[in-house]
Amino acid sequence: MSGSVTFFKGVSNLARFFVQANQIKNGTVVIVGDDAHHITRVLRLQPGSLVECVDQDEQVHQVELQELGTVVVGSVQQTLGLSQESPLHLTLFQGLAKGDKMDLVIQKAVELGVHEIIPFTSRYTVVKLTEKQATTRHERWERIAHEAAKQCGRTRLPVIHQLHSFAQVLTSIQTRRSGGELVLLAYEGEKHQGLKQVDAHHPTAVSVLIGPEGGFSSEEVADLAQVGAHTCSLGPRILRTETAGLVALSLLGYKWGDLG
Repeated sequence: MSGSVTFFKGVSNLARFFVQANQIKNGTVVIVGDDAHHITRVLRLQPGSLVECVDQDEQVHQVELQELGTVVVGSVQQTLGLSQESPLHLTLFQGLAKGDKMDLVIQKAVELGVHEIIPFTSRYTVVKLTEKQATTRHERWERIAHEAAKQCGRTRLPVIHQLHSFAQVLTSIQTRRSGGELVLLAYEGEKHQGLKQVDAHHPTAVSVLIGPEGGFSSEEVADLAQVGAHTCSLGPRILRTETAGLVALSLLGYKWGDLG
């Protein structure tokens, strides 16, 4: 592997893949599975083509392909010191939504720099999933997040959690608050404090809660406040669930992260 590290800013137009530590050894990268299929059959790259491989230390390696097929082999040409992750650890608690709305939220949240997404159900959740359906959806959401991370030039794969119950959400928020994390609840019933009025001194980690299509019940809002969530408004208009989370992440990324 090249000993030199080149530092640069920006996103290249090379296809990007995430690799595990055991896939890079002595300057050689081995890619298998879906990524190998994508390189060989979808992108139809040839020996000599360049791709980017991101390792678990968030280093970006420029790799020249040598062998293609069910197993793809390449050699590291240079290692790029490139930080494309927000300094603000963002977590989105997203109420389960109908149809392909969750797909959209996950894809765009990854582009906006989210580190964790926690889908959950609550009293007014419209969608009802069996355990098997929830597992299938989770696998789909992980694939969407993975592809979005590659396409937008992320150097870290976001964590997509399993579907949570409302009780699990309360426990998670209590734990996060005890660790000093700022937790915000986007709530249309909040008439006095908008996100721009939230008084926090450069937090390093923020979670934001977005309700499902039916919103939160007053009892749920009280329970969330009890474990430390701060209610705030996202503006004078009522936003759809698939819009609210993306607006909140954008505003938080601008306020304390790396957007803008």
